[in-house]
Amino acid sequence: MVLNLYVIDTTMVVAALGSAVSAAGEIRRQPIARWRLLMPGAFALIATILMLAYPQTSDLLDVQFLMILLIAILVGGVRGAFIGMASDHYWRLVRLDNGLDSLLAALGVLAVGILQFAIEASTGAENRAEMTFEFAMAVIAGYLIGRSVGAWFRARALHHHDLKEV
Repeated sequence: MVLNLYVIDTTMVVAALGSAVSAAGEIRRQPIARWRLLMPGAFALIATILMLAYPQTSDLLDVQFLMILLIAILVGGVRGAFIGMASDHYWRLVRLDNGLDSLLAALGVLAVGILQFAIEASTGAENRAEMTFEFAMAVIAGYLIGRSVGAWFRARALHHHDLKEV
């Protein structure tokens, strides 16, 4: 059981790290592939699902957490719908004017994941404050997935700008 705990927690931290790494590419104001807009939110959602699902998968069906996650997704979707960007439809590239919020949120997911892992690894048991960490992770990951999907749809709807230098 303890080994399974570390495998799940390690996978959660790796997914949160993937979210932070993929969000770091958005703040450089360089053209990135449109599909990369989805990565910070997807990795953060995977980390959140792993935190919620272990040790009881029934936690994934908790109505309160799903409601909080839904509200955070809507807030992130509004942010993604209004984020400043330019989109190249031919090469499927986007350039964000300001992607710092994605990096800060991804670093928040990473910090919560590392803290959860450290507490469970040092005590060898489940964290008593896990519900608080699940709440924080659900709010941040919900914002990130909403922002990612909202920005991805917005990038498809914008007018064409040439972003690739030939």
